[in-house]
Amino acid sequence: MIKLIASDMDGTLLDAEGNVPPETFELISGLRRCGVHFVASSGRRFDTLSEQFAPVIELMDFVASNGAQVVVGGKLVDREVFSHAAVCRLYRAVTMFDVLHLALFDRTNSFLLDDEAVFEREIDKNLPNPVRAYEVPSSETSIIKASVYVSDGTVMDMSYALTRELGEDFVFAPSGRKWIDVMQRGVNKATGIRQVMQAHDVSADEVAAFGDSMNDYEILRMVGMPIAMENGRSAIKQIARKVIGPNTEHSVQKELRRMLEELSAR
Repeated sequence: MIKLIASDMDGTLLDAEGNVPPETFELISGLRRCGVHFVASSGRRFDTLSEQFAPVIELMDFVASNGAQVVVGGKLVDREVFSHAAVCRLYRAVTMFDVLHLALFDRTNSFLLDDEAVFEREIDKNLPNPVRAYEVPSSETSIIKASVYVSDGTVMDMSYALTRELGEDFVFAPSGRKWIDVMQRGVNKATGIRQVMQAHDVSADEVAAFGDSMNDYEILRMVGMPIAMENGRSAIKQIARKVIGPNTEHSVQKELRRMLEELSAR
């Protein structure tokens, strides 16, 4: 029996405009009444997610910033901060390639290590509160997330190159059309979900997860019911037990409703 459901946001639960479909709140409430916990699992920061899920924020948990922020029952139970020295190494590696541009994030700001006009915003890379930075922020700034913009779109090539340069420090996961998510080695959505599972005494076999991108890979490999989106990357669909329709058709919401109906019938 599924006791916990985790869902990615962009390209998965959110619609084509990057909004939470209104019926989602009713579904989360219904699942909770049936004893099923819902977790938003995303590369987005917690401040953004908390705004999106304001109507049901007290009924769910969050794994934000690709596992760097974990909130259970309204309490921040973990925050993984990047090593300042590692961030400096990342910046030096990025500057080796003229098509790469680094964005760093603390709890509220987006530090852009290039002119803002260089970066192309995508739905999940909207760069809230942008600050032009001419050097890596000081060690007193708690960096919880890093992303690299690839101006010529060669995301797979650049992911490989960065892995060759800094694979001991980071995992580089393509995200969107022109972005690479930079994750601390040993910190990802799956490590965050494990903490939520432990808090609710849930095993991996009792977890369903929805995803579409490579930063969802670890969590889909871990859970008992991995579900991929039709619009997802090929590798994600290959490891899923089930592939549903695209996010533009509210397919996650349809699947949640099906699950809820099954639970209510028992």
